[in-house]
Order: sequence, then structure tokens, then C-alpha cells
Amino acid sequence: MIRHALAEGWLILRSRGLISPVLALALAIPVSLAGVTFSLRQWLGPVIVLGDRDSVVDVLLHPRLDDAQRVRFISEQARVHRDWKLAAVAPEELAERLASWFPYLEEVLQREGPEMLPHMVEITTRDPQSVLDLKDSAEVLAVGPTSSVNRVVGQVARRFGLVLLLVAGALVAGAVLLAAVWIHLELHRNAEEIAIMRLMGATEATVRGPFLVAVMVPALLAAVISVALTVVAVGWMAQIAVPLGLAAKNASLAVLASQVLGAVGLPMIAAFITLERHASSEEG
Repeated sequence: MIRHALAEGWLILRSRGLISPVLALALAIPVSLAGVTFSLRQWLGPVIVLGDRDSVVDVLLHPRLDDAQRVRFISEQARVHRDWKLAAVAPEELAERLASWFPYLEEVLQREGPEMLPHMVEITTRDPQSVLDLKDSAEVLAVGPTSSVNRVVGQVARRFGLVLLLVAGALVAGAVLLAAVWIHLELHRNAEEIAIMRLMGATEATVRGPFLVAVMVPALLAAVISVALTVVAVGWMAQIAVPLGLAAKNASLAVLASQVLGAVGLPMIAAFITLERHASSEEG
């Protein structure tokens, strides 16, 4: 039976001519693109983590507050907002930071002294927008930026990663549809031969075997092409991604193995389902 399936399947492939390689390439392209998008998603992993980190928001206190009032304000905010971590920054420490960030201010800070600077409180929180409520407080002079660069980059990377997953899903769905149409057209093309074989009492395994072989060969070719395309594309993109700070690596074995399983498994599953439906309609 296996020999019959191989022989008849080879005849089907020969009768197709160039159609089989074209079908294999048409299946390999979406599978390969899905592999590339999954690889990009893996590269973004370390960047996406940045979006989950706590943000530090700077709050400048009013200069008229004395030490007791500042301590009372910090204690009150720590009691009300238990998810906040508050740390007082003295003017001397703030002056050192300003001199480090903006060297041209060092001369002014040395001449005027740190006494010219207000006290500052650093608030570490998962929800930086909640700190904006302090802007209306009489003790607060100003509230610093509530969005850090790392957090913004992480959030953008997460959204981009989600888009990549959706694109990969759409590509895989397109591959499934292509495989289903491919098998359906092949059955329609050989409908008379299938009907004659069933009338002669051939078993379902004998009827389906040649078509499964005719599907498996282009599917294996598609798997090889998709892996080759992914390795080349990911390697080329890695050369661009590394200077951007992404953890770019070659395509992982898991992604390549998934491509092989998808390129071979999707057409075979579609073939089994289509052949089963065709047999049910013939019996009806």
C-alpha cells in the first residue's frame, strides 16, 4: 500500500509540472515571514521588560518649608500612598547631580551654594501619573516628568511586539488557507479517478495515500525553503539590530523547528480534513 501511494503520488507530482515548486514557495514565504516576526519578538523581550519597571518622579518642595514640615509631608504621603517609595534629596545632593548633568552650572552652584536650591523628594511608583495629584499641594513647588525614557521605550516595544504576533498569526492563517485550497483543487482535479477507485472497492487508505504523498513532498520542500529564508533574513536583520541595542541573535532552533512543523503539518492537516469531508460528501 505504501509503495502504491508513493508511485501514484509521484505520478500526481509529475503531472503538475512546475505547480508543485510554486505551491511550495507560496507556502514557504508566509511561514518564513512568521518565523522572522517571532525572532524579532524574541529580540524585543529585554526591551519590553523596561515597560514594567517602576518610574522615579522628582517632586520639588516649597522653599518656605522647614525641616519638621518636610518630614511631616513625606510621612503623610507615605501613609496615604503605600505603593510609593519616597526618598528625600538634600540641596547638596541635588547640586552635585545638577553639576554632573549640566557642567555649565557648576560655576554658578559653587558661587551661590546649594542653599539656593529647594529640597527634592524622589517618588518611586508603578503609576507615575498618580504623582501629578501633588501639583495642587501647597507644600509642592513643582512635579518633574512622570514618564521615563525606559518606560516609554518598553511600552512602545510591547505594542510593537503585539503587532508582530498578530502579523505572524495572520501569516500562519494564510498558510493554512493556502494549504486547504491547494488540497481542495487537487481533489476536484482528480474527482473522477477517486470516484472510480471507491466504486471498485478501494480502501480509504488506498484512495488517500497518493494525495497525502503529493502534499507531503511540496510541504517538505516548503519547510526547507522557509528555514533557509528565515536564517538569511534574521542574520541580515541582526546586523542592523545590534547597533540599536537589541539583543539580536540568529534564528533560534525552536523557531526553525516550529517552521518545519508548520510547513509540513499545516498542509497535512488540511489534507486529512479535506479528504475526510470529500469522503463524507461522496457517501452522502
